[in-house]
Amino acid sequence: MRILSGEAILLDTMDLQERDRVVTFLTAEWGKKRGVAKGARTKFSRFAGQLQPLSKVAVRWFEKEGRDLVRIESVELVEPCRALLDDLDGILLASYLAEHLVTFAQENEDSESFYRLLDGTLRWIEQGVDRDLAARYFEVWVLRLAGIFPPPRECPVCGRALADAGGAAIDPAGPEIRCRECTTGAEGRLSAAAISFLLRTAREAPPAIAQNGGGASGVLREIEKACAQVRTCFLHQELRSYQVMQATLRRERELAREVAEPPPD
Repeated sequence: MRILSGEAILLDTMDLQERDRVVTFLTAEWGKKRGVAKGARTKFSRFAGQLQPLSKVAVRWFEKEGRDLVRIESVELVEPCRALLDDLDGILLASYLAEHLVTFAQENEDSESFYRLLDGTLRWIEQGVDRDLAARYFEVWVLRLAGIFPPPRECPVCGRALADAGGAAIDPAGPEIRCRECTTGAEGRLSAAAISFLLRTAREAPPAIAQNGGGASGVLREIEKACAQVRTCFLHQELRSYQVMQATLRRERELAREVAEPPPD
């Protein structure tokens, strides 16, 4: 058995039996971890108030060879995630960000890049960066770090610079970004502005992108759709949190239309 400790970001919690919880957390050095917090569901638990979603914590745990779950000894709240837990849209986005790392981060592997990405995204949102822009940057970089969505510099088929191609498309057989002449099918089209956004994410953080006018709503929707296409192709399914978020947004739009256009008497 070994005892480890360090800074982590909480990704998920789920109930285990009557008294305990299984906690998934992300560390920079040891990657994603899943552990049991004994007694976390009891009234006077030492974990009370410490297991807040996407909070930064100081955690101490025990690992035993051959066991999938570690035993969490202590969790101390360092910095709560205030910016996303005060409204429904924020809570849905928090779940979406966390599920990315639950899915793509590996256990027992160096995850410094994933950790810095999530930590930075939460910090930018806290500082007032538009949630939509921050989320698109985040999902692009998760796929990039996973090795499946590199910056679209050249068409992998003909070698043409995509920044000069006036737009591109995601080939469904790849998926990879190709110039439109080298793409089969009409889905996954990306405008020149969307290609520019993807290239900027490789060298600029969201505050700089926003300052230079890179967060147009239409472009962000293209990026969201492209990431969903690449992610689904890679995973062979969509993230559950994204499906819930989209269903909720559709219902909100329907309710807004009903209020704006009441039925005739």
